[in-house]
Amino acid sequence: MTPKTRERLILLKRFVREDVDIYRLGEQVGLERVHKYREEFKRRQVSRGYFYIPYDEKDGILNDIADSISDEKLVDFFSNLKPTDWLGIGFKGQFYTYSEGERLTMRNASEDVKKDVLEALNQVGERGYALLKAIAELHDLGKWIGDYYGATYADILAQIRKLCGKPLLPAPRDFPILASYRIYYKSGSRKHPTHSIPEERIDSVKEALEQWMGLKGH
Repeated sequence: MTPKTRERLILLKRFVREDVDIYRLGEQVGLERVHKYREEFKRRQVSRGYFYIPYDEKDGILNDIADSISDEKLVDFFSNLKPTDWLGIGFKGQFYTYSEGERLTMRNASEDVKKDVLEALNQVGERGYALLKAIAELHDLGKWIGDYYGATYADILAQIRKLCGKPLLPAPRDFPILASYRIYYKSGSRKHPTHSIPEERIDSVKEALEQWMGLKGH
């Protein structure tokens, strides 16, 4: 999977959430695997019932859409769908940028993300650096993936000890500061809270972290 296709998949999973929208987009790009849902879709349209795609099938459909959809069709679909930003983090990638109420664009927002990281680190310092670095590395290690369940706090603290050679606890004020720049957000649930960086921003965040360390002379 190319970096652009991977980012497109992250975008689709975040904003095309309803089964009916996944089906319609699959039909628009001509996916054969959605044809088996045509009759069910028609019945549900008449009865106004809930249209359902099995959970284990949805990821495969979205993968196929990400592989085959053109930028033009993707922009048109977003313009018609006007998806809600349930997570409140928008989308700032290397290939796509989206904010609720605005048009999806093919703009590289990497420099915007790096600027946000550097500004945030000027306020949260080494603690914020360690927190972001740990979350990013845990993602690279496969400890978390996706929008809704991120790194556990226990894993983060363990990773910080490896990075810094000492315990370094984030201060309570660090979390809302980082969240205000949309480079970090609390994920998971109340019972099982986790911590995430928007996946499309991770590479830019890592570059900014290295830049910040260079500016500090480390």
